[in-house]
Amino acid sequence: MAKNSLAIYLMLLIALSTVYETQGTFSLPLYLKNFPKVGQDFESFAYKGMMDFMGDLEGKCPQTTEFKDFFVKLKDYMACYSSTSPGSKDLQVELSIKSETLFRAMSDFSGTKGGTSEDTWTLVDGLLSMGKSLVDMKKSGSKEITFEQRKEIIQSMVKWTRGIGLFVMKVSENKGKSIDLSSFGIDYDTNVSSPSERALYETQGTFSLPHYLKDFPKMSKDFEPFAYKGMSAFLGALESKCPATAEFKDLFVKVADYMACFESGIKVEMPEKSEKLFRAISALDGTNGGASVDTWRMVDGMLSMGKIVIEMKKSASEEITFEQRKELIGGMVKWARGIGLLVKTASEKKGKSIDLASFGVDYSPMLVLLSKELAVSYKDFPCSCNF
Repeated sequence: MAKNSLAIYLMLLIALSTVYETQGTFSLPLYLKNFPKVGQDFESFAYKGMMDFMGDLEGKCPQTTEFKDFFVKLKDYMACYSSTSPGSKDLQVELSIKSETLFRAMSDFSGTKGGTSEDTWTLVDGLLSMGKSLVDMKKSGSKEITFEQRKEIIQSMVKWTRGIGLFVMKVSENKGKSIDLSSFGIDYDTNVSSPSERALYETQGTFSLPHYLKDFPKMSKDFEPFAYKGMSAFLGALESKCPATAEFKDLFVKVADYMACFESGIKVEMPEKSEKLFRAISALDGTNGGASVDTWRMVDGMLSMGKIVIEMKKSASEEITFEQRKELIGGMVKWARGIGLLVKTASEKKGKSIDLASFGVDYSPMLVLLSKELAVSYKDFPCSCNF
């Protein structure tokens, strides 16, 4: 009986898998959760995602010869990057031939006027961007994909998915059939000129402070760009997890503006920027002046971060000592934790619970962070550690 139950269960799983593959269930944000770590693994990962996406998208379109031909030509074009060596003349020749046949297939749709519509060029831009990422990753071989490369690649995948989706949606509407693309997890608003940062980061957890700190600089002069690059990535990833409201958007703009004062060294701007930031916080959490515990914890983190940026500027070309490293890491953790806790609380008040575990920072409200507890060297940080 148990064996029969197991067999039935397995059959159901197989059946459900088949349904998922045919019902337009592909979601780019969910697919990106399994993003590869090294360049040589990206091609197979990308092609599986592209095939799943195109298969689901085609299933939503009118079942006409024009659509069938378009998807055949689109797959042929993308296959060029897989079958030919990157940078070779053969690749350029193959792309030239396949792009011409794809362009003809696109032109066959009524209303595209020879493939010169805005949606056509959005599609072409996405194809070229994705092709570049495939070539670059082929060249990188067994090298680990860096954080910056990961962001650029994800942006290409979003651009590719969005460009094809917008084109197909428009020509499908011209055929009298409206199609829903929401399941793909991409912003298909035609008023958006480029994929938003939310689409790049959503569900990805692409920023981890412990992982980022692995590349901690050795010299004082290198700390500022390192810190600002990390802050920017953290804010982008954090914003993606929040409700997409004007209040949250304004908060992140004001946080970035305030932190930029330390980078520019213009002290006269700080009173104005801090006042605007407090207003943004008050509008978000409804504290009428931003006097909550979360607010002051965040302010403390921002001041601490600003202080260490200024101190490292003064140190110029000196090597960062072990004690300085502890203090700097403590400041970065305090900054990330302060902002994260405020945003988490504010988001919950809006009815949306957000998971901050991917950032690698302990967000327990009862935790008291002491910089001396972070007395570990940057080379000892495991990616999964929690501060």
